Amino acid sequence: MNPLVSVIIPAFNRTKTIDIALKSVIEQDFSSWEVIVVDDGSTDNTAEVVMRLMSEECRVHLIRHEKNKGAQAARNTGIRNARGEWIAFLDSDDQWLPHSLEARLEACQNGRVKVVHSECYVIREDRDMKPFGVPPMAGWIYRDVLSSPGPMFQSLLVARETLNRIGYLDERIVAYQEWDTAIRLAKHYPFAFVTEPTFIYDCRDVHTISKDRLRDALGYEQVFCKHILAILRYTNPYVLAQHYWAAASRYRAAGNKSAARRCTMMVLLLLPFCPIAIGRQFRRFVRF
Repeated sequence: MNPLVSVIIPAFNRTKTIDIALKSVIEQDFSSWEVIVVDDGSTDNTAEVVMRLMSEECRVHLIRHEKNKGAQAARNTGIRNARGEWIAFLDSDDQWLPHSLEARLEACQNGRVKVVHSECYVIREDRDMKPFGVPPMAGWIYRDVLSSPGPMFQSLLVARETLNRIGYLDERIVAYQEWDTAIRLAKHYPFAFVTEPTFIYDCRDVHTISKDRLRDALGYEQVFCKHILAILRYTNPYVLAQHYWAAASRYRAAGNKSAARRCTMMVLLLLPFCPIAIGRQFRRFVRF
């Protein structure tokens, strides 16, 4: 008997896209699944769209938050109400390819692992669909994922026990939430990676968090600062300096020059610990 996979979809004002996301689950080659849509305080007709699909498909379920709590809180609500021994995530404006669940479960079973992620296709404003280039992190990737973001929520398939072990998802993280989750999982579990794309990452919506540059910068800094001691212990000061460089660049793109300068000052403080590697590149970032 196939294991049950609980698919968690957080949704906030997604009337135009939630049906596409849900249908991509319904059309999976693998059939032992349930979907839990968590309507996170939507003010549009998102819930009505989901309920119409529920009347046609009994494996679709809806939970509603009275107020908007954020995607992480919505995912946690879904996890707590899930019945499956495996948990998968899908964003309400993306879609899985038909083989998505089957391919990832097979990777977990073949590799005897409890966490898997995959490559994906991305659609940008030019509407061309291309491979995204997800870092193919596999095995014990804790050091790798401390060094840079990798797995994406839409490709994560995890045994439910792994989420119990890490205490579910951190609801304080405003962006790069999958990065924080991957770091926490990788501390305890090896990962598998599926090289074939298993979902379509739609970047055309101007309201996606990734388009909010300040939130993007804040979330990036939140994650690496949360794990700063582990970064220093398992990598080196240069990796931490790179993260501060990246945060400075993001803050600068968002127009927050004071935060950009603050992060650049942290690079300066780290210079004595890695002067040659940083010194060659530092001039590129000090243009305020």
